[in-house]
Amino acid sequence: MTAIEPAALDLLKAMTNKLSAAKSMQFEALVQSEFPSIDGLPVIYSTAAKVALQRPNKFDVVVWGDGPSSEVLFNGKKLFAYSPEKNLVAVSDCPDNIDEAAKFAYDKAGLFFPGDDLILSNPYEHLTQGLTDAFVVGKTKLVGGVETNVIVMAGRQLQGQIWIGAKDNLPYMASWIYLGDKSLPRTTLQYKNWKLNTSIPDARFDASRFSKALTIEFAQPDAPLK
Repeated sequence: MTAIEPAALDLLKAMTNKLSAAKSMQFEALVQSEFPSIDGLPVIYSTAAKVALQRPNKFDVVVWGDGPSSEVLFNGKKLFAYSPEKNLVAVSDCPDNIDEAAKFAYDKAGLFFPGDDLILSNPYEHLTQGLTDAFVVGKTKLVGGVETNVIVMAGRQLQGQIWIGAKDNLPYMASWIYLGDKSLPRTTLQYKNWKLNTSIPDARFDASRFSKALTIEFAQPDAPLK
C-alpha cells in the first residue's frame, strides 16, 4: 500500500475543482474546536458561520456561538472586521483578490474563519501542501445526510479526515489535528446548505451597515481569547 493513494487524490481533485470553478458559493459551517484549559483538560468550543463568496473579489463571513460574534467582509476594495457586541469595525485597504485578502486578514490581524481553505482559487494545492499520507477509508451515509467518501490525510503540520459527497463532490465534514501546536488542538467542521453559482444579493457585500460603528485599526491580538 502506497502512503498516498491516487484514489484519494482523485476525490480531493474532484471536490476542489468543483469549488474553485464556482463563480459564487454559499454554505454554513458548525465548528467544534478543542483546546486545553488552564489545568490541561480539553474543552470544546462551538461556533457557527454563514459564508458567502462571489468571485473574483468578494466574501462575507458571519460567525456566532461560544465567544464573541464577528463578521469579516471583503468588498473588493477594503477588508472589514466587525464586532457587533462592541460596535467596533476594523477597516483596511487590502489586495483586490480573495486569496490575497484572506492571507492579508491572517497576517495583519490573525483572522481566519470556517471554510477559509475552501474558498481559495486553488484549494487542492493548499490541502495537499506537505502531504505525506492520504488514503480512502470507505463510504458512510451518516454524515451530512448523504453518502460520502471518507479520506484520511496527513502532512507535516496537519492530519485528519474529510468526508466528501459521493455524488456531488462537496465537503460535508472535516476533522483536523494541528501538529504544529504542542497541545495538538483538534477542530471538526460540519458543512451544510451548499449553494453554488446562485445569485447573492448585493446587500451581502455592502459595508454601509457598519457606518455607525466606531472605526479602529487592524492589529494582531495581544492574547488569545479565553
